[in-house]
Amino acid sequence: MTRAWLSVMQNVLIATESASARRDFLFKDMQADYRLGFVDPSQSTSDACDQLVSAFGGRPPAIVIADLRSSRDCLPLRRTRNLLQTTWFERGPLPICLGLLTAHHLTDPEWPAYVDDFALPPYDRTEIAARLKRLLFARRHVLTDDTLRIAGLVIDIAGRRATTEAGVVLALTPREFDLLAFFAQHRGKFYSRERLLDLVWGIDFDGGWRTVDIHVRRLRAKLPTAAGELIQTRRGSGYGLVTAPE
Repeated sequence: MTRAWLSVMQNVLIATESASARRDFLFKDMQADYRLGFVDPSQSTSDACDQLVSAFGGRPPAIVIADLRSSRDCLPLRRTRNLLQTTWFERGPLPICLGLLTAHHLTDPEWPAYVDDFALPPYDRTEIAARLKRLLFARRHVLTDDTLRIAGLVIDIAGRRATTEAGVVLALTPREFDLLAFFAQHRGKFYSRERLLDLVWGIDFDGGWRTVDIHVRRLRAKLPTAAGELIQTRRGSGYGLVTAPE
């Protein structure tokens, strides 16, 4: 794998409960292209956080590989996200996540909220390397382009304002803009009210989940019709922004 498109070696965190992960054939070859760190999410919170901090000299990972091959459920995914929030990312967005899942994990309705991409058995090193490269390229593109265009909307992330393509500025409150920007940067993913409170309002927010319903309703009402229709509700999953009306 070439690193010509990367200016620095990226930090990749392997979240796994396997004691032999450092010797795993899937990860050994990655050490030539990425700086790897390991964390066992089944540890106590304090021990796992210490392991996170020491993995990359105090710096956060650019991407997480959640290895669930030895896990019966998606609990390690949730634990890993909680650990990252505790250590670095109080409000998000969190690092992108590649999950090594099994077909059984796909029966858990929450897995789409925790991973950006996934691989299923048989696990192939070439495929995983390609998925990593694509995810990092996509994140690099988003971080270097602060303007998003969606259904006639122009969202200026750095300038914290949203306009129509005709240049009309939308009268959004700061929290409404935060919610719109979050949805736009995580298109296709759906989040429960509780997760949105954590990621958009912050873990210290004392209000109830009805706050999310109110802000989503107000946001939809302020957006052009085509854009408002893209913010959808999925029973059992929550709120999210799709690329086309369903």
